Amino acid sequence: MRKIMLMLIVIAIPTLVSAQSVDLSQLTAQGVAIYGWKQGVPTVLYEKKQNYLFPVASITKLVTAKVAEQLYPTNAVFTISKEAMTNTQENNVSVVPGMVLSRDDMLRSLLVSSNNGIANQFAISAGGTTFLDAMNAFLHNNGYTHTSFSNPSGLDPAKHTVPPNRLTPQNLTYLLNDIFTKDPLLTSVLETKAALITDQVSGKQIQIKSSNELNYDPAYNYFVILSKTGTTDLAGQDLAFITNGGTTFDYITVVFLHSKDRYADGQIIINWLQKVLSYGIHS
Repeated sequence: MRKIMLMLIVIAIPTLVSAQSVDLSQLTAQGVAIYGWKQGVPTVLYEKKQNYLFPVASITKLVTAKVAEQLYPTNAVFTISKEAMTNTQENNVSVVPGMVLSRDDMLRSLLVSSNNGIANQFAISAGGTTFLDAMNAFLHNNGYTHTSFSNPSGLDPAKHTVPPNRLTPQNLTYLLNDIFTKDPLLTSVLETKAALITDQVSGKQIQIKSSNELNYDPAYNYFVILSKTGTTDLAGQDLAFITNGGTTFDYITVVFLHSKDRYADGQIIINWLQKVLSYGIHS
């Protein structure tokens, strides 16, 4: 149903972008989906291999966050375990074993600083395969993919026989849009450029910062309403963000996967949107 509706929109507005003398050939990303949204209806502005499955690295954590919301109440607290912080492929200097964090501080660390150990802790706290099973049920029941995720962090699997977490640019676009339009908590977290989380044992506050470098570029940061990024060897560099829609759309979703330089690609796309649309700072 989604694809049929999308096709009708593309047919109805066939020259929206093609009439413009703008070239995105400099993009290094292998999969791209840029959609303009008006009153909930998407229009394809640009796509490349949007129906191909690509590894999504830490963009996986959008699904991890949705399932954590479902499984854990707002007053839940988590004691960070050594198991969760082992083999996370990151320098865990801010979140360490023994800390106790609220659910919402866990979500902030998960999505803002993209902490792999936090993703692991959400899964460990559920016991067994409960959390991963819930992630795959969420993906399948909402039509985001027929494949299955193998872990809650998005890290490349240790075994080569296990496929990485994969989504298409198109279906990742729908996931991002569904969060933006239906989930105010995760939207507010994804909008965050920096935040404080509190260890409930010591009372110590730890500052975390967004892992998206576009958020610190003065020429581009105001164009990023919310974002999630990630990188692994198999996935390359990935970025998904929402920006304002200028005078034509309510907002625009941008998803690109398997890039060689996600921030350069993000800059190219924002520059392109400024040329194609009446595009300015979001309110």
